[in-house]
Amino acid sequence: MILKHLTIENFRNFENVSIDLTNRNIVFGLNDIGKSNFLSAIRFLLDRNFRRNGFVDSDFYKKDTKKQIAITLKIDISEEDNDENKKIYTMMGGAIPSGVGHIYIQLKSEYDENSLVGESNLFWGVDLNDLDEIPSSQSYFELDKYFNVVYIDSSINLENTFKRYTREIFKDESNLNEIERKALSTHIKNLNSSVGKLSAIKAFEKELVDEYKKFKEDKNFNVSIRSEIELSNIHSKLTPYILDERLENYPTAGDGRKKILSYTLFTLENRRLEEQKINIFLIEELENHLHRSMQIALSYQIFSDEIFKYLFLTTHSSLIVSQMDDVNLIKLFKESKVTGKSFIYKVPEEYRNLKQKLNQNLAEAIYADVVLLVEGPSEKILFERILKDKCERYESLGGYILEVEGINFREYYSVLTALGIKVIVKTDNDLKKIKGKTECSLIGVNRCQRLIGGKEKGNISGIDSKKYENDLAYVVERKKFVFSKYPNTIKTLSDNNIYLSKVDLENDLYEVIPGIMDKIARNNNSSKNGVDFLQSAKLINMIELSRELSKGAIDKIYKHERFKCVKVLVELCC
Repeated sequence: MILKHLTIENFRNFENVSIDLTNRNIVFGLNDIGKSNFLSAIRFLLDRNFRRNGFVDSDFYKKDTKKQIAITLKIDISEEDNDENKKIYTMMGGAIPSGVGHIYIQLKSEYDENSLVGESNLFWGVDLNDLDEIPSSQSYFELDKYFNVVYIDSSINLENTFKRYTREIFKDESNLNEIERKALSTHIKNLNSSVGKLSAIKAFEKELVDEYKKFKEDKNFNVSIRSEIELSNIHSKLTPYILDERLENYPTAGDGRKKILSYTLFTLENRRLEEQKINIFLIEELENHLHRSMQIALSYQIFSDEIFKYLFLTTHSSLIVSQMDDVNLIKLFKESKVTGKSFIYKVPEEYRNLKQKLNQNLAEAIYADVVLLVEGPSEKILFERILKDKCERYESLGGYILEVEGINFREYYSVLTALGIKVIVKTDNDLKKIKGKTECSLIGVNRCQRLIGGKEKGNISGIDSKKYENDLAYVVERKKFVFSKYPNTIKTLSDNNIYLSKVDLENDLYEVIPGIMDKIARNNNSSKNGVDFLQSAKLINMIELSRELSKGAIDKIYKHERFKCVKVLVELCC
């Protein structure tokens, strides 16, 4: 079974949104964009307990109760040996013709002005235009026997979760053997009797009787206060304790520990249902009150445990998704109305060892409206210094600078653009000498061309191998030659907000403020020019340079063609 598509119409803040799905889905977006409403739509469709109260007028888009709510889920069932598909076939009986690869489950609701509620009507079938009503008895539909929706949010309460779970321990007396049951029943009976005989209880009984007779004289009136602990309610008296290494125990305390134990109970409880039902987990903002190590631990569990095979997760934490792989990223955003885009994201094989870094960077950037991709920390330090003067609050206005640091630009670019995020790129004009030949490949140019699907450029020839290996000035001259050779390509890239340096960041900067850079070198007793000094210890020296920049120097950099990427970031989000 593969979840394929979800359409939500006229529900809460969704007028009409259509999203591609897969079995593990991560829903992103700003606060109040509709992430919780997205999960609620799925709950109305598949969760009987959530559905049974019906829809109120505020559940209809802009309270327009003249239009019906429609929520439609498409499911791929083409894999014959899949256990969940077998449950689907059993659930729908003969409603699935042979050879059909998908089904639809649909909820529709029309508002009743008399009862002030919209009842849920459910349908299923293989033809979206000709669905059958799902058999039901009162509010219980046939599909409710087969789908188990598990909703977990950040306000989860350990005590309530624990009591609900422990109730199941004693629900079936077969969980206790005969000797245990008889012994426990005897102990409970003796305890109840002992409680009733306590002197404090007897004194209270007398006080009650005496006070009662002040209101109404009744010689036969009496009161008996009894303990009513029973085997059926003993679960409510259980409390979880943690044993430390000295075997001392104490009640669980702290939000983090309580939350992790609560999540553990949820998974333990629903593992028992896997044989009978299809578990679908809806998890909302787990990260609240959790230390970063706990968030990472949860990420490992969520994205490796088969129980979370069918998952919808909302989060604002890059750590919660640090271990994600083969997931569907769904970004909700608002233009004239709330809409969404999705992208199936799978960690590329060559980045398996860098998965956590790749995922965390991606999760940080995915919340932005505009992302500037840069080579590394030097660019970020310089650009943030410029932005402090030009648009200090750029991040709160939807901007973000992401250092790729050894990750291919394309891995970020393809995901972010697919999710409707505007992407700006600033990268070096790198060359690579072809071993044994007098040629260089145009790594920088072709890196940019691949981002926009442009035709890659061939190698440049006539390279003096000896000079290339030993003369830095010669390499710089060759890079400038490449930049000047392809003016149309450079313009096309620029039109797509991809900005290639003539050489690299430091040489671009030297083109704008050579005097300031040389002065910084001299102040540090260096005989090098400004470029060589900056490149000798890029991060440290860039920090010092950024501190020394005057408003006039920042203005010159900001207005220069080599640094148009920063100006575009400001124009798009500030």
